[in-house]
Amino acid sequence: MREEVTLVGRYRLVERLGQGAMGVVWKAFDLRLDREVAVKILPDHLSAEPRKIERFLSEAKIGAALQHSGIVAVFDADQHEGRRFFVMELLAGEDLAKVLARLRNGMPIAKVVRISEQMARALAAAHAKNVVHRDIKPANVMVLSEDRVKVCDFGVARIRQDSAGMGTAGIGTAAYMAPEQYEGRLDARADLYSLGCVMYEMLTGDQPFVGMNIYQLMYQHATVEPTPPSTMRSEVPGALEELVLELMAKDPAARPQKASEVVARLKAMCVQPQAKKPTPSQTVTPVDTRPPRSDRTRRLYQRPPMRLLKSGTPGRRHDDSHGTVANAIDRVLVEVGAEAKVTGCTRGPACNRYEVRLRPSTKPEEIIALAPRIAQALGNNEVRAVSMSGSSSPLPGVQAVVVEVPHAKTDVIGVGDVLRDLPAVDSANPLVVGLGRDIDGMPVTADLARAPHLLIGGIVRGLGTDPVLTVITSLLMQASPDQVQMILVDAQTNELALFEGLPHLVEPIVGTPQAAVESLQWAVAELDRRYDDLAAAGCRTVVQYNEGVSTGRIPAPLRCLGDASLPHPSLVMVIAELAELMREARDMTESTLARLTRLGRAVGIHVVLRTAQLDERVLTPSIKAYVPARLALSAPSREDSFRLLDGGGAEVLQDGQSLFRSRGGDMSRLLYTARISDEEIRAVVDHCRRQEVTG
Repeated sequence: MREEVTLVGRYRLVERLGQGAMGVVWKAFDLRLDREVAVKILPDHLSAEPRKIERFLSEAKIGAALQHSGIVAVFDADQHEGRRFFVMELLAGEDLAKVLARLRNGMPIAKVVRISEQMARALAAAHAKNVVHRDIKPANVMVLSEDRVKVCDFGVARIRQDSAGMGTAGIGTAAYMAPEQYEGRLDARADLYSLGCVMYEMLTGDQPFVGMNIYQLMYQHATVEPTPPSTMRSEVPGALEELVLELMAKDPAARPQKASEVVARLKAMCVQPQAKKPTPSQTVTPVDTRPPRSDRTRRLYQRPPMRLLKSGTPGRRHDDSHGTVANAIDRVLVEVGAEAKVTGCTRGPACNRYEVRLRPSTKPEEIIALAPRIAQALGNNEVRAVSMSGSSSPLPGVQAVVVEVPHAKTDVIGVGDVLRDLPAVDSANPLVVGLGRDIDGMPVTADLARAPHLLIGGIVRGLGTDPVLTVITSLLMQASPDQVQMILVDAQTNELALFEGLPHLVEPIVGTPQAAVESLQWAVAELDRRYDDLAAAGCRTVVQYNEGVSTGRIPAPLRCLGDASLPHPSLVMVIAELAELMREARDMTESTLARLTRLGRAVGIHVVLRTAQLDERVLTPSIKAYVPARLALSAPSREDSFRLLDGGGAEVLQDGQSLFRSRGGDMSRLLYTARISDEEIRAVVDHCRRQEVTG
């Protein structure tokens, strides 16, 4: 299907909105009733499977039967040229998962109650008609204006027709699935368990259980009690916490038995209002115990201009040669009679990637086998063809092959190139650091606000730059000293000497193992101070605390790194060679780092660890446990790669390449590492030093 196609003479397709396992959703216009609607179309590759058709039609029938203000309405179902589709109301909003992704510390309590009550009402309406949703999760809840919500996607819903209520085992989303649902029992109370998990995430910002796979998650759902939300967010009302924990009871009999009961309890809840703004006499003037600093006036600080960072090899440009190569590939395809055509080209750091889109009658293996012939036509013996996981075509089920044509020389990627290409939301984030570009030339970054700590391991090969230098420089380009303070530990390499004298530094660069241990102990003391401040103010995170102080709702602390506008700025500790500290003070280093990485996120403390040595004496389990983001350079062996990344690949990296895993459990991503020269670093540091002003 494509834009402007009109289904059954009535629904004109306007814009593709997204694709799921059971269909493509389009924004469309109902020509008969002059209104916008959403149309879900069953993909071609599922149209010949009776069970898939039955499931698709079941979703439409169930949705049409559940006419309720809190459930997405289904208007029509039909076929167009053999393609089945159904028509729903078009919702102007975003799903709850996207809302929660922006609220790392949870939603306001009143908003949690409002949204939860509406979800419970929708479930009560569904359960009254014996429909069990089986997939209640944030991604299936649309948040509209004024916090109105609609429960969507009844694709795996089932009608409970008997008391036994058995269904297919394991259907649903493991992060929110009741233990009995995993076993295949079709019980409406399983939806209430999922509702409890969603409420838990709205309150805390975190899912109740985290696992590497479905088996770990379901083991926790079945055996582990969730941490009470109030331990992470003290302002959670007792009645609301009690309800959430009851909903998440392992035994269905211990939960509320009906969604209508949940509605009544939520409606009766009285959420405590926020504390009033203190009067001037209640406000405590902060006493700063540090030496006076002249860079504390935020409005006078100007971040370094991007022109200080040079560009590497100009990348992502298209020229006439791309068209010439595409034509040469097309000629080979025509010569052999292959029903395929080049439809686009992407310039990456190491190669140009030409997408060859296939007709349904052509198999990817046929095009891949033509790689030697294409290489001969292009006069490049290193050309290769690989299958794509998905085509750029808007039509579902279209297959494609990529022909990779290497450059004569791999592009040089400057960290400035990466930072200049960041989307606006990332360029405004002081904790986003540039790492390099992926195979398609897209910028790759690490966000310390989301994955709070970073481990960099391996050896820099060729003329590359140590990524720890690009990480620090990125922070200087993105953040003022009021936003980010740093501790730089360089007890061996002396690489960080270029950053001496920065206004962002809590103390001069640490140059000995003994001084490094003292800095680690100071950081732990700072962590404890921040937790004490949060506990006294009833805040869960340092973000909430800073907002409270800046608005006057919370008295300013007596001792802090920042000022009254941002008393607790982000604190980033960078250790240039972890192996040196582990040699000199193993127990102290291991224990303090474990504490900082385990507890630092909530109070704005982040750790960046760098080591060239990847043996088990350095990368111990307690060091790695709470460091989700990993950047691997060249590793001596496959065992070393597994020790760093929990997977292989780093042992075969070429010059300038690295592997990045942004969060635990993610697949490692190949990237071409950004570089920076000493001259660029000096220019940035000099600019930051000159920002120190008096008065």
